Amino acid sequence: MSTIPTPADVFRRPARPALAPEPHNPVADPPFRSLWEQGINGSKLLVNTKLVALTLATHADWATGHIPDDAQPRLGRLVDLTRVDVGLVVVSLNVLEQRGWITRTDRRRRWNVADVQLAIPGPIMRRLLKKART
Repeated sequence: MSTIPTPADVFRRPARPALAPEPHNPVADPPFRSLWEQGINGSKLLVNTKLVALTLATHADWATGHIPDDAQPRLGRLVDLTRVDVGLVVVSLNVLEQRGWITRTDRRRRWNVADVQLAIPGPIMRRLLKKART
């Protein structure tokens, strides 16, 4: 029996938990999108990836960071808005997903049809909330 995972096994795996253990409290905490943008701007992501991330954030609700179904910016729309090559936008979305900055409802769906939501990696969320509360 082989222990090497197949590509199908990789897609069946649950994604790493991307959200902080402490959920965002819209009443006590600063707006989610504000925290998310601070985290993106303070990260060591490449310029193209930051551009795609911040363009994606313009479609999200300020308080919760939720992107409604009718406002989902698909791949073609992100390419039009950023004026970045399609391949670079796809790479940027993959990097953002792998590092926990965005989540896809179904990882098997391509970026041109996938629903995307903003997320903040746990350690970064704790650091941003600590900084905001002081």
